[in-house]
Amino acid sequence: MPRPGRIALVVPLCAGLLVVLGGGQAAAAGEAEMDQYWLGPYFAGMRLTYTSPFEDKTFAYGDCEFPPGEGGCSVPAQVQNSSSCERNPVAIDRLPYRVFLVRGGGLAAEYERTGIDVGTGGHTVTLYTEFELMGAALRDFKLQSDPAPQPLAPPVYPMPVLRELKRVTVAKERFGGIGAIARAIDLPPGEVQVRLEIAELLPPDTLAKVPPPTMSTATVERLRQLAFRTQFNLAKGARKRGISEAALRKKINRVRGLTGYCPPAAGGQPA
Repeated sequence: MPRPGRIALVVPLCAGLLVVLGGGQAAAAGEAEMDQYWLGPYFAGMRLTYTSPFEDKTFAYGDCEFPPGEGGCSVPAQVQNSSSCERNPVAIDRLPYRVFLVRGGGLAAEYERTGIDVGTGGHTVTLYTEFELMGAALRDFKLQSDPAPQPLAPPVYPMPVLRELKRVTVAKERFGGIGAIARAIDLPPGEVQVRLEIAELLPPDTLAKVPPPTMSTATVERLRQLAFRTQFNLAKGARKRGISEAALRKKINRVRGLTGYCPPAAGGQPA
């Protein structure tokens, strides 16, 4: 299950070079790269020292805080890019300390003093840096194509995520208090509170036309566990359960955006 945490990067001792590692996730040669969020070529006096080769890029600033070993090393600042389908505060199995708006409509989820996710459009931008620099990082991160930081659009989540937010807003209208809501929909009170806060921070019309969920919380969790076990080998998972790949894919798509993995949406397009 996706959990936030500071990821140690393997940064070469010759930190002046940008590292490009080979890998199956690397974008095909010649393809146009997606526009990614970063902090520019320099941040807080630190130069960009690493760029990952993957489609969803990681940018690292400054040199290792200790000599690299088998587990890599920790750098002073990082920006990680992912989709809002793959990473969002409803899918992560850890509650943020707080959620708040950034630069207009960006929805920030703070998991630790040195680690914050910001959802905007179809992106989730994860910022790791020293606490004293986090305010500057939230102010300065921008798309590579933008000459300067711009106001942020609200996040765009897949329908299963929106329906889980709708679950708590509908229950609030009926049951009122956090404890009563939690008992009625079988969610921990802390999770109910955070989801209500997220719903309140989204634009007012975001959930207006979202249908309430028809699956119980327990059913959603069972499907999430099924997705975790089968998502990277759908054929094997389908054979083991005696169903077709299409049937298994349909089940997984019912919790799309709640698992940290996003199979293509209807029409074959990613989130």
